[in-house]
Amino acid sequence: MKNEAYVGVMKPLDVDAKAVVTITVGEDHTVLTAEAETEGGTRLEECAAVLCEQLVGKDARDFFQMNNNVIYYNIEPDLTLSELWQASVAVMAAKRAAADYCRKNGIPYDAGSCQCV
Repeated sequence: MKNEAYVGVMKPLDVDAKAVVTITVGEDHTVLTAEAETEGGTRLEECAAVLCEQLVGKDARDFFQMNNNVIYYNIEPDLTLSELWQASVAVMAAKRAAADYCRKNGIPYDAGSCQCV
């Protein structure tokens, strides 16, 4: 079942925005490709693009430990205070893609305190 596309969607209820992260994963759980589609503005698109660059080559099972710093430390220019939420939207979509991968392949995962994956 590996090498198929695994998808995670995050659409907050309080803003008009959406991120969809799609990953493909190799036999060793390593992310081969990561792509994002967004609705809601340029900065969300930039957050998702930066995130996808960072996901390739990483173990999909480790995404549940990821936080917004993966975007904060790699995006230029820095996000403003009012834009920080957009990193959360992108990261949650990636975690949901990893959860999709784990569920479809019977891989146990620990989402920690995050019950929304």
